[in-house]
Amino acid sequence: MTGHLDLSGSIHNLTLDAPLLPIGELEQDFPVIHGLAREGFDLTLLGAYSIRDWPIGNWYAISDVVVGAHLDPTDATFTETAVVFDHLAAWVPARGIETKGTGRGEPGEKALEITYTIQAPLEGRLTDGTDVQVSTSAPYGHSLKSGVTLNYAASVRWKYRQPLTTRDIVSDHVVPFQEVVAWAVQKPVTVSAAYLRAQPDGEWHEWRRRWRKAMATDEESPIGNIRLWASDLGPTFAEGLQRWLEVLRGSQDAIDLMVSLLFSAPEYADTDVLLVAQSLEAYHRATLQKDRWPREIFEQRQQAVLARFNDEEDGELKKWLDEVLEFANEPTLSERLRDLHNKVEPVLGDLLALRPQWADLVKKMRNTYTHRGKQRGKRPEKRRRDYEPDELKEMARLGRLVFDVCLMLDLGLSVDTCRERVQRWSDYSWAMHDARKRRTAPQPLP
Repeated sequence: MTGHLDLSGSIHNLTLDAPLLPIGELEQDFPVIHGLAREGFDLTLLGAYSIRDWPIGNWYAISDVVVGAHLDPTDATFTETAVVFDHLAAWVPARGIETKGTGRGEPGEKALEITYTIQAPLEGRLTDGTDVQVSTSAPYGHSLKSGVTLNYAASVRWKYRQPLTTRDIVSDHVVPFQEVVAWAVQKPVTVSAAYLRAQPDGEWHEWRRRWRKAMATDEESPIGNIRLWASDLGPTFAEGLQRWLEVLRGSQDAIDLMVSLLFSAPEYADTDVLLVAQSLEAYHRATLQKDRWPREIFEQRQQAVLARFNDEEDGELKKWLDEVLEFANEPTLSERLRDLHNKVEPVLGDLLALRPQWADLVKKMRNTYTHRGKQRGKRPEKRRRDYEPDELKEMARLGRLVFDVCLMLDLGLSVDTCRERVQRWSDYSWAMHDARKRRTAPQPLP
C-alpha cells in the first residue's frame, strides 16, 4: 500500500490509497507497510498492528519507520547501525579542541587560534562477532545570533556478522549501550539520530522510532557525577563493553530500575528510597545468590516441620505453613544490605564509617513506607518513626552510591580507581556532608 505519512509528531496522520483492514475483519499485524511522505520520499513502516477504535476509525501502532526506501519483508534486516546519543561525547570523553591566544591584541594581529585534532575511535569486536566503534568529532556552525560555534559530538556504529531485525538491534545493542551511558553520566540519555544500512556497501537510511526520553528536562542536573569514562572499560574497550553486557544480563531488573530513576525521578522522597531499596535487593539476589542456610539443610528442616501436620484436619494449617516457609530461606533486606556494605567498604569506607547503621535504617524506611496503615503484630502499640525528607533523601543517595560502586567493581575497575572516581563525585561530597552533619546532631529515637 502507498499513502502519506506526516512525521512531525508521535501520532502520525496516515492517508491510505485503499483500506488496509477491510470492514468487519479482526485486528491484525502488518510486518511491512510501504508509504510515501508528504515531502515525497519513500517510507517503510515496520512492525505495524491495527487497533480498532469504532466509530472513529482504525489506529495503527508502528514500531519503526525507515526513511528513504521501500524494503521488502524479506529484506527488513540490517547489517549496520549508526546512532547519535545525547551526552555520549561527555562519556568518551571527546577531546582535540585547542585554543591559542588570549583574544586580545592590536588590530590586524592574530589574537585567537582554535584547532581540532582528530581523535582515534574506541573500537573492537564483541564475542558475537559484532564490530562496534565510538567516534568523536567537532562539528562547527555559523549563525547571525550565535556566530561561529564549535562543539564536540560523538556517535556509535555497529556492524553485525549476520543481518538483524530492528527489534534485535534495539534489545541487544542500542538499549544496553544507552543504559551504560546513562548510568555512567548519571543523566537520561536519548537517541537524537539513528541510521540503518541493509547492505555493507549500501545506502544509509534514517531510522525513526519512539526512543526513550526523560519525563522532564533537568536543566540543573549536577555536574561532576560521571561514574566512569568509556576509556575505563578494559582491558580493551570491546572487552569492557562485553563485560557490561554480561553484568546487565545478570542484573537486568536492578539496573533497569536504577537507570529508570534518571529518566523519571520520583517526586516524593519516600518513593525514591523505596525504589533504591528494591534495586539493591534485586541486585543482591541476582549477583550474590545467597541463602540463609544451605539449600539441602533448609529443605530438610522444611519437610521436617511440614511432616508434623499429616492429619486430615491439619490440611489448612499445613497449606498456610507451606506458604509461610516458602521464602523463609531468603536473607532479610538488612542482611542483604550488610553484604553490599562489606563489598563496597574498601571504596566507601569513610562514608560508611559515618553511617554504620545505614542498612538497618534503609530496612526500617522500606518497611515503614511499604506497610502503611494501622500497625499490627506483636507490639501494635509501638508507633513507627516518621522520617524527615532530608534523611530519606540522604539514604536514597547513599544507596545509589553503594549500587554504583558495586557495578564498577563488577566491571573490573580496581578499588583504587573506584575510590579515585568516587571522591570526585558531587553527590559523594554531599553524602559526606550530610553524614558528618547527622553524626554531630542529636538523633531521634528509633
